[in-house]
Amino acid sequence: MTNLRAQLRDASRARLPMILAVYILCQPLIDVFTGLGAQAGHFITMGVVVRALVLVLAFLYAVFVSDFPGKKRWMIFAGAMVGYLVLFMGYMFTVGGLSLCVSNVREVVKTFFAPFVFLFLWSVYQEFGYLVTVEAIAWAGGLYASVIPIAAATGTSFYSYGNAGMGYRGWFYAANEVGCIMALTAPFTIYYCLQVFPTVTKKTWWKAALAVWALIAVAISANFLGTKIIFGFTALYCVAAFVWHLVRAIREPSRAHTIQAVAMAGILLLTVGMYFGSPFQYYFEGVYNKWLSRPPEATVETWDEAIAHACQGTWLYELIKSNDTFADIDQILSRRFIGASPAVQVYTENGPLAWLLGVGYVTAPSYSREMYFMVELDPLAILVRHGVVGFVLYYAPYIAFVVWSVIQFFKRPLQRLEDLGFCTTLYCTLAGFAISVIAGHALVSPAVATFILVVSMQMWHQVQKQNQLPKGKNE
Repeated sequence: MTNLRAQLRDASRARLPMILAVYILCQPLIDVFTGLGAQAGHFITMGVVVRALVLVLAFLYAVFVSDFPGKKRWMIFAGAMVGYLVLFMGYMFTVGGLSLCVSNVREVVKTFFAPFVFLFLWSVYQEFGYLVTVEAIAWAGGLYASVIPIAAATGTSFYSYGNAGMGYRGWFYAANEVGCIMALTAPFTIYYCLQVFPTVTKKTWWKAALAVWALIAVAISANFLGTKIIFGFTALYCVAAFVWHLVRAIREPSRAHTIQAVAMAGILLLTVGMYFGSPFQYYFEGVYNKWLSRPPEATVETWDEAIAHACQGTWLYELIKSNDTFADIDQILSRRFIGASPAVQVYTENGPLAWLLGVGYVTAPSYSREMYFMVELDPLAILVRHGVVGFVLYYAPYIAFVVWSVIQFFKRPLQRLEDLGFCTTLYCTLAGFAISVIAGHALVSPAVATFILVVSMQMWHQVQKQNQLPKGKNE
């Protein structure tokens, strides 16, 4: 057993960097096949199979193969996670028997993909210093973005909003999920492409061509996907990155800095300019803005009959109807609180064990109403589905990491601001948290969680690297 473990570690040392890079670069392909499979009506898709396999292998490697300083503490954390899941399934068994346990497995695996894969990434980083590179994230972002214009141009794209014909999600399964992924990867793609331009020669013109295509694809995707998340976070990054490059070009005039500032101005103008007449403009001004003035009851009436019925009589729905402030917040969040109201109702009325361990994902016979509908906001979803214990184990550490990242920035603000790579990573770290809180489909979605994890690992690595440097004179 010891020899086998040593052999596996030696093989990991040699091959894991390539495996991690290839896995990240394959994410767009996996999601395309997942979208095509789902469109064809397949119950089991490539994404389910591949990511479930990755989850199992990651857990086995982190627990049984890896060897790094402080592993015992992390194994206590892993043991607490496993212990919680045992208690959760035990509680589900008492509520609805074996069938309820089995019915919850699929969503539990999806939700707990993030913490267990994080353990693997952390063990690999601590043991070998390996992590997913900025280049790999940037290339993956470029590949994701490329799918949208190609699918739209060939007339084979799926619509983002069903039969309404608003937005193009390429060949991906869900517009919200791919929008979140692109919001996290597009800044890396833009940053990396800008580093490429000054290095291009006559012999490497193709690099410039690929970079230009990637930037155009990002701008098209931000406008054609039709979701607020990708457009908002991409446009905001473009503004911030343009200001950064403009200031540097003025302070340190050079050919390279001028090229980067001009290129950044171009991608900013293209991204913002394409808004006019785009599917996103049609959705944002023609649909979303009109919804903002609609009362909650009018919105619910347009929903599927099952969820519209389940919302009736819940305390959260009644609160939103009676309080204009809550109604406005809920409308800005695309009525996500009303959609969550059946599950929240079941959670609050089922007593201490439910509050501690959660009510799961499937309606049990003893529940007062159907509650299987998606709770989209990650913190609320984890609290309701997995209780206070699950929330503390799962989401509280993520909040702590985000707070730590912000604190680290302010410890050396000038040094951090001088490095656009660091600023890009911090921006995407905060964007991931914001997406998780205000839109959902983040940590509880394996596809999106993968990029939240690799960006978070980059954040940790870059902070450690900069902290080894001497502080600036003014800090």
